[in-house]
Amino acid sequence: MGYKLKRIDLDGRNRVYPNEEKDLEIVLEKEYRSAIHGVVLLPNGRPAEDALVKLFVKNRHNDCELIPVTFTFTDECGQFLFGVEPFKEYVLKVFFYRPERPVQKHDEEELDER
Repeated sequence: MGYKLKRIDLDGRNRVYPNEEKDLEIVLEKEYRSAIHGVVLLPNGRPAEDALVKLFVKNRHNDCELIPVTFTFTDECGQFLFGVEPFKEYVLKVFFYRPERPVQKHDEEELDER
């Protein structure tokens, strides 16, 4: 079981003054959400920046039927993060493609005109 991070602003009556020590009692609330975090690596061990990571939930009655939930792209370190509901069975699919010829500025402008 996790607990929610709680923010305590040290201002107003909790303000800290010079040469003063504050004793605070912080009571955390239970956290029922979950997260899936991971790193996508290329075969050479380097992080896969901008890889597509798609999250699916499994259909209880048919393992081959996946219900799409959301997607994200990995950061420069190949990392991704999803907030998820607990007690569900999830499947991740990852796609990475580096084009042989990167999109040129004039190609982007042509797409914008369409």
